[in-house]
Amino acid sequence: MKKTDLQNRMRIVSEVNKGEFWKPCPGTSKDYYCCGYQIITPFTGCGMYCSYCILQAYFDHDHQVLYTNFEDLEREIVEKMNRRMGVVRFGTGEFADSLFQEDNLGVSRKIAALLQPYKNVIVEFKTKSTCINSLKQIAEPQKVVIGFSLNTQRMVGELEQGTASIEKRLEAAAQCEKMGFNLAFHFDPMVWYGNWEQEYRSVVKMIFHYVKEPEKIAWCSMGGFRTMPSLKSLLRKQGNHLPLFAGEMISGADGKLRYPRPLRVQFYTAMREEFEKYRPQTTLYMCMESDEVWTESGMKQRIPFGLKYYLDRRAEQILGLGKTRAILQNEKLS
Repeated sequence: MKKTDLQNRMRIVSEVNKGEFWKPCPGTSKDYYCCGYQIITPFTGCGMYCSYCILQAYFDHDHQVLYTNFEDLEREIVEKMNRRMGVVRFGTGEFADSLFQEDNLGVSRKIAALLQPYKNVIVEFKTKSTCINSLKQIAEPQKVVIGFSLNTQRMVGELEQGTASIEKRLEAAAQCEKMGFNLAFHFDPMVWYGNWEQEYRSVVKMIFHYVKEPEKIAWCSMGGFRTMPSLKSLLRKQGNHLPLFAGEMISGADGKLRYPRPLRVQFYTAMREEFEKYRPQTTLYMCMESDEVWTESGMKQRIPFGLKYYLDRRAEQILGLGKTRAILQNEKLS
């Protein structure tokens, strides 16, 4: 990618959002388990460039967009939360890097303050940056998850232009831990190449070197590279489609290109084994995978009541809601 393209991506345009700010994760198919994540979109775009990012095929521009009608976002949250029962897991990292512009715009801090009064809400800010210093202003960090997208350093070098190195991301994670935040780590997308297993396993090892209180890890996710066919066509025109499309890919039930099932099972089995070396009780899950893959990778026993239930209970544990529910149940029985 040319340097001028990164300069275009740094540009921020102000617009009014005329649609909804809060939408549930759309999932992609009934054939794949969805985690029930709730997406808030106060801005879109990213000043970094990952060649696998579907946003380049989704948007017809490179610049970032900041929605100026934050009061409409506030109103929507209040109205929908009044009708909402149970724990809610929010995130802002679907259409933008949550923290890349945080020191300049402060959007994540505003979102955290907006959601702070709700006892049943946890919010995650996902990033490939190290822009965390201004997060010290968040009043209740224990209700916030700072999620770091991870890959092997080789894939960062080849696919993630302008992002922080893996060591720098993990150093930032350690600082967030000291500030009282919960942490998350996301290996998505995992990419196949010759030495993938050893290098992905080594990144898991690094996590537990940098994180001193692993109980502060809210959850970790993993997902093999998958994308709409339009991205392959776009990258091929640019001569930028390798190593993403170097191996065999199939069309999944959702119409996305993805690695064959046996390879994905190898990905997830290796990662599960590595996490279990250091902390077996880590809340580990796969993004948009089938029942067969959950079973064959040894992950199915983690979700006897479903993936959403698994993650909701972890959120309740972090928020202290599990204790509250147990007290109320005991009071009803007495």
